[in-house]
Amino acid sequence: MRGQRGFTLIELLVVIAIIALLLAILMPSLRAARDQAKKTTCTAHVKGLVLALRMYTDDYDGKTHDSPNNGLWDNAWEDPPVVKPYPLDHDLAYWGIAYFPYAKNKKIFSCPSADRVDYWPENGWPESMLTHFKYCSYGLNGFVQDRKIHSEFKRHSELIVFQDHLEQRLDNNGDMFHIKPGESISLTQWRYGGTNGLFPEGLQECFRHRGASVTAWLDGHVTEIEDTTGETVSWKWYTGVLDERIARMTVWDFWDQRN
Repeated sequence: MRGQRGFTLIELLVVIAIIALLLAILMPSLRAARDQAKKTTCTAHVKGLVLALRMYTDDYDGKTHDSPNNGLWDNAWEDPPVVKPYPLDHDLAYWGIAYFPYAKNKKIFSCPSADRVDYWPENGWPESMLTHFKYCSYGLNGFVQDRKIHSEFKRHSELIVFQDHLEQRLDNNGDMFHIKPGESISLTQWRYGGTNGLFPEGLQECFRHRGASVTAWLDGHVTEIEDTTGETVSWKWYTGVLDERIARMTVWDFWDQRN
């Protein structure tokens, strides 16, 4: 009786080659499915944030919170004996603190596709601070803060509130997707490496979903803005009005004028 014949080396190599080929075919599809799942989660998150903001305004005479421009939830970064949450108006507070009681879940302030956010190295903070900026990967349109949304904004479907970004609050100083009057390209603050060149992936983080930024509008609908140099984005989507004078202002200048 003849013994069983094993695989030859050539046959084994053919099988391995077939498996490798199948993996090469399947992996892009699996990555695409994973990325789509993350984008779906992100979309649900920003929809929840708009709902939380609108619930807040219902309790505060139609007005949004006057949000600080930072990204910390508490003082854990100081390694205190007892970690304490920051009050709403603390200089280091994240705008999400005001809306958290209506959102209930801190996870919705974080995009599952975010790798890095602005950890404010200009404060002298090291990159290890990123662990304390985990739940702040959406940018708030600074023109929406401290505003009576029903009386001051007429077209809620045409006003951006939140979007994928590595910056916590967008102040129209080269951090919005439109081209400021007098400039030739958008996102000048992040397009060339950000603060001290420490964010070479800054543009990628703004369009983190395969070249698109998930963007929530004041009426609650969500769209994607494709990677852009700004020509396709209207400044009215941020300011709420077709007024070039306001489009030239930073958020700080805008508030100085109002006050």
